Amino acid sequence: MFLPSGIIENKKTFLMSSTQLASSPSRPQIPLGGFLSGVALTQCVDSALHLAQPLLMAKISGSLGGAAFFSAFDTGVHMLGTFLGGWPTEKFGARRVLFVATFLRGVALAGIPIAMSGGFLTLIFAMSCYTLEALIRGFVDASVHTVPLELARHQADELDRINSRYEFTFDVGGVVGPLVLGSLMLSSNKIIPHIIIPIGFILSAVAYFFIPERHKEGGEKLKMTPHSKHHFSGGSWTGIKYVFSKYPLLITCLGLMSFNLYPLRKLLSAFFAKGILHQSASVGYIGASFALGGVVGALIYAATKHRDSGYKWVAFGALGTFILAVGWLPANLWIMVAVVFAFAVTNVCARLALTRKRQELTPLEHAGGVTSASQFGVNAVSVVIKALVGAAFTLGQGAYGAFILVGGILATMSVGQLVLAKYMPNTNHHQK
Repeated sequence: MFLPSGIIENKKTFLMSSTQLASSPSRPQIPLGGFLSGVALTQCVDSALHLAQPLLMAKISGSLGGAAFFSAFDTGVHMLGTFLGGWPTEKFGARRVLFVATFLRGVALAGIPIAMSGGFLTLIFAMSCYTLEALIRGFVDASVHTVPLELARHQADELDRINSRYEFTFDVGGVVGPLVLGSLMLSSNKIIPHIIIPIGFILSAVAYFFIPERHKEGGEKLKMTPHSKHHFSGGSWTGIKYVFSKYPLLITCLGLMSFNLYPLRKLLSAFFAKGILHQSASVGYIGASFALGGVVGALIYAATKHRDSGYKWVAFGALGTFILAVGWLPANLWIMVAVVFAFAVTNVCARLALTRKRQELTPLEHAGGVTSASQFGVNAVSVVIKALVGAAFTLGQGAYGAFILVGGILATMSVGQLVLAKYMPNTNHHQK
């Protein structure tokens, strides 16, 4: 059978790396203390930010719909940052980009509490700070999702270990953040959450500094050759072209895009608490339930074997999306807490399965470009969904009418996810 030269070369490379893995002694596990500490701190303040931002914007602008539209714009800027972040991630390494970008997030957000304390916080000023932070966040997004592939390369078990621990830590931080925010919002001094958020990002950057550099077997640092420099500077555009040239990778990336509903947690939590329950302080309980469900989902995924295409996890995730679509109808806080918990469990399992598939199908020389291209698509979906949510809340139908429209969108997406599960590539078979 005739095979293109690129496929033959990829197959040779894979077989050579498989032989080396089989013949080498068991490797020590990669130290993850710096990476996971940074993720925990980042997510703790990030989840607080994702709830505090729409509430502050709604207060300044006087409109829930306006806050939702700005959230969509914010994600669009984040998406641009993710696209731009592919090149420096490949050029300088995910570790360095993650450290610098996280530090700059703290610097950008420091303007909010400074303006609040100085009495000159305006809508334009707040939008400027949040827009700059969103652009920098895109660089963080591109780099943090490349770190596991840089550290583990194509070791399947190590990828599962890093991914599941990342998700577990991510969601533990997400439990703490909203609860802390909810507690702080009960105090009379509303500036405190906005002071803590930038400090948390700076501390996260310090933790990321201790992520180990990539090494070859035997402890020698990886060096960039002229050939590797050519490949490691392709960036997101090269990654996009590569994704579209590989059908299994394209299907996997489309799956990740369809399950990027997690960013809705800040809008749904804030709007349900304020628009349906009329209790803004309850936003912390709903936001924490999103994150707690993610913790349980990560534990479930880590405790199971992953030998098939992952279609069961994708179908499981589709069920969770449908539950979220209809779970708000009773208009009860504790029912909504249970609903978002169930959604988060299923959504995390589906995303972890899809993330591993993407990593296994991505060549190391395209790690930054493919990852940033995939995250670019993921964030594009988030922009569209948030824009639709914003439209729903500006049609004058009230909070209930808006949630009916949002529920219809989520139900439609759940059907699409279920169809997608049928076409999930079998990675193990593909790589043989």
